[in-house]
Amino acid sequence: MSVSYSGSRRAAQRVSWFLLFLIGVALTITLYFVKTHAQSAKRDVRDLSRAIAAEEAAIRVLRAELAYLESPARLSELNDVHLKLRPTRPEQERRVGDIEASFILVEAGVLAEAGPND
Repeated sequence: MSVSYSGSRRAAQRVSWFLLFLIGVALTITLYFVKTHAQSAKRDVRDLSRAIAAEEAAIRVLRAELAYLESPARLSELNDVHLKLRPTRPEQERRVGDIEASFILVEAGVLAEAGPND
């Protein structure tokens, strides 16, 4: 009986060692996948950081260009060269009442009754 017990104990030890080996292999494979996933995530973060930095640099350039294009001195110079616009004088300004007196308003129904040839 002791031989039988010793044999089953040895078999149990082999099964235990085999299970531990399988667990070790599974943990090694899991560690490999976690490591590669972490490396790819790290690479993605680095690429996104570079893209953000490039976009921020482009935004700074665009803001500088906008400040140049909107500069009052430049716009005044362009006006003097091309448009020759002058400031509006007070007598050129009109009120709503002045516009109503200058232009006779016709109701839409009156135009429809008159017809296009009248």
